[in-house]
Amino acid sequence: MSAVELPVQTSNSPVLRTLVLCDLVDSTHVVEQLGDQRAADLMRRHDRLWRDLLNHHGGQEIDRTDGFLAMFERPIHAVAFALAYQRDLRRVGEIQKVDLRARIGIHLGDVVVWQNSPADVIHGAKAVEIEGLVKPVTARLATLALPGQILVSGLVAPLAQRAHGELDGAAAHTRWLNHGRYRFKGVTEAIAVHEVGERGIAPLRAPPWSGKAHREVPWWRRPATVAIEIGALVVVLVVAGWSLFRPPAAIAFAERDWVVIGDLQNITGQSNFDASLRTAMRIGLEQSRFVNVVPELQTRDALTRMQRDPAKTLIDRTIGTEIALREGARALILPSVVEVNGKVRVTAEVIDPKTQATVYSESSDGNGAESALVSIDTLNSRLRSRLGETLASISANAVPLPKATTASLDALKAYALGLSAQAAGHFADALALYEQALKLDPGFALARIGMARIYYASSGEVAAFREQIKLAAALRERMPPRDGLVFDAFAAAVDDPLKMLEKWKLVATLYPDYAPGHYNYALYSMLIANRYDDALEHAQHATSEHNPLRASAFYLVGHLNLALDRHELALKAFQAANDLGVGGTRTAEVDAHSVMRQYAEASAVLARTGKTGMAGPDSEYNLNRITIPLDQGQWQAALAAAENALGENAGSRRRIYQDIVLGLQSQIATPSDYSAKLKTAYNDAFAQIGKPADLEPEQAIFDALFVGYLAARGGMIDLANSALTQVSPSAQANPYPVVHSMLGLLRAEIARASGKPERAVQLLESLRDGNELYQIHVALMNAYAAAGNPNGALEQAQWLTSHRGRAFAEWNEQQKLQALNVADANLAELRAAEIALSQSNREAAREHLARFLKQWPTAAETSLLRARIDPLKTALQPASKE
Repeated sequence: MSAVELPVQTSNSPVLRTLVLCDLVDSTHVVEQLGDQRAADLMRRHDRLWRDLLNHHGGQEIDRTDGFLAMFERPIHAVAFALAYQRDLRRVGEIQKVDLRARIGIHLGDVVVWQNSPADVIHGAKAVEIEGLVKPVTARLATLALPGQILVSGLVAPLAQRAHGELDGAAAHTRWLNHGRYRFKGVTEAIAVHEVGERGIAPLRAPPWSGKAHREVPWWRRPATVAIEIGALVVVLVVAGWSLFRPPAAIAFAERDWVVIGDLQNITGQSNFDASLRTAMRIGLEQSRFVNVVPELQTRDALTRMQRDPAKTLIDRTIGTEIALREGARALILPSVVEVNGKVRVTAEVIDPKTQATVYSESSDGNGAESALVSIDTLNSRLRSRLGETLASISANAVPLPKATTASLDALKAYALGLSAQAAGHFADALALYEQALKLDPGFALARIGMARIYYASSGEVAAFREQIKLAAALRERMPPRDGLVFDAFAAAVDDPLKMLEKWKLVATLYPDYAPGHYNYALYSMLIANRYDDALEHAQHATSEHNPLRASAFYLVGHLNLALDRHELALKAFQAANDLGVGGTRTAEVDAHSVMRQYAEASAVLARTGKTGMAGPDSEYNLNRITIPLDQGQWQAALAAAENALGENAGSRRRIYQDIVLGLQSQIATPSDYSAKLKTAYNDAFAQIGKPADLEPEQAIFDALFVGYLAARGGMIDLANSALTQVSPSAQANPYPVVHSMLGLLRAEIARASGKPERAVQLLESLRDGNELYQIHVALMNAYAAAGNPNGALEQAQWLTSHRGRAFAEWNEQQKLQALNVADANLAELRAAEIALSQSNREAAREHLARFLKQWPTAAETSLLRARIDPLKTALQPASKE
């Protein structure tokens, strides 16, 4: 391990330094054992060893009397020196056949350093003098140490442990032990005492009590008291001594357990500490993959269930422990800040919720308000270590808070208030607060991410979202680890949706209890790639009781079960979501009842939600108003609802209903009228490609491909080929899977309509991977039938009728295919009857036709459908007897 040389201090201003005091054990006995001459030779060799190690590790010799006092810039250099000194001292002793061991104390603090004049040094003065409270405390630690033991204070231990890897070869053999808090004679405050040492060299056990130092323990565990009680209560102690004399129980904290962070007790009078420091502590602890922090929104929900106002209730010891017990948290952390003589001390108490007792507390001091964030960093590292996280994990998952957040406490306060506003659903207020935070610190990455999240998830302003992501990308290095991964996922959504899925899965894997990671991976796996099974597993993770938004997670579980045709499970999940107060239009729940042909229940759920006045939810509401009558064969009612929604909407949402109307008309409109509508729709969609003003590029591409597909289905080959030729380059360059699926579907349908059904089958089968569009199976049914493979066609018809849940639940492109899917799910029975009759399987044909007419009793009112139904009825009539 290398270290820089310690700079010489030339002023009397206090400087922060680490002191090391080494006391050679029984040096007088060594002189008696070796004799004066050999002992002198040994001491010269020892001094040379001591000074060589001091130079190697960047230390500065201060004094050499009964002990050896040295000063270091960094705690890790002092620890490395002490370990090497104990190791080499033992080796020299073995060579000389004497027992050489030292007691070593290491402490950190402010010292005043000055140089004596050369004249004084010539007359015996030391070259360098130091003074400060750190000096006697270091001496007390050395006195307390056992022979061969290195004791370090609670200030040194976490700083050195953080840099444990710098010990190089010694790191693997070095252990750290916490021996508790000791009270030293002449020192006012108790000192946390830790031991560092190598196995086989260090004692690695707690030092004994003495008249000058004793461990801080309850009065009933002190030796004199214990002796009295043993004599007086021996009978009682035989039965119950283990419970009376055991140490105070520490929290049995395990990896991935939860903590609640209480409100900050601010005794400084500086109001900008109030929200900012608690938020900083939360951000710092949330970087851990060992400790989970109960989300802010969950604590608000808990307060509401406790019939308390979240905006006015202080989360103190009493309230905080009740929240922790309710939410299954293992510990409550209560932060406080106080200013004494210009020093700002930040303290964190760890509370056992079961007893409300303080298990332990940690403090960190700094100069002035600007030191508070650094102190929070120190506290978080200590807390994570005390709770059981490894030093390597702490080091790997930590970014200094002034870098990960902001050095401006005012900016941090604005950000903290923005988080609270966003959690309460006040998005406009949250945006204003995030903007204020960015005015105070333009490099505040988390505030930029906060704005992006609102634009993406709450307001749907895609252009604004993209702008915030672009600005935040330049601040990637100023993000905490977990938030940085979340940002990477949002950033990938701009250009590469499949990469976005990879990023969300990485978040869910690295932070398995972070519900948004699981939820977003599940949601976008469904929306982007139809990965229902994989998505369901992660959505179920997000229903954890520690997710304050688990109502939405249950709703997503219901939607996914519907897509997987697990209808009863879907309804159970929707009920769980309702019980938790899920919002929105509950369109997927309406769909679930429709899939099970429970139309009265579907209409009742739809009526209870109604319109909201918001474009997004009302668009979904309109889809239900179309599919409920459509699934019963009421074509004119469904078409009227679709045309009504088309008139109510504008921009990208109007295009949703334009595609739905075209899909419905493909089954009932006259060919000449329908051909003109398709051409107009295609020209409109194609004109948007490359210059979309109010929709994403994939939406315009999808629209053009969909119109081409409908044209091919209707035998309008010229229009279909034009769409394929003109749109293919844009479609192939677009990263969205649904665009590629529609492109393949268009190619296959053109092949079938052009008299090449075998080629169509080949193209469609290549698109099947379990996540394919529902329409792939519709096209396969028709292609197999055209290719003279009725068994293959009937197999696809059976798939379509048995996957009605997929027909309703599939997102495709904003559910533009939903109405067509629902129609085809029912018409598959009619097509199956036609195919069975072509095989002369009259019985199967009758069964399929009967099921179709039961589902759509008024189907014959539509001329195009009547033209298919009547010939079947005629052909399937029993032969007349002569």
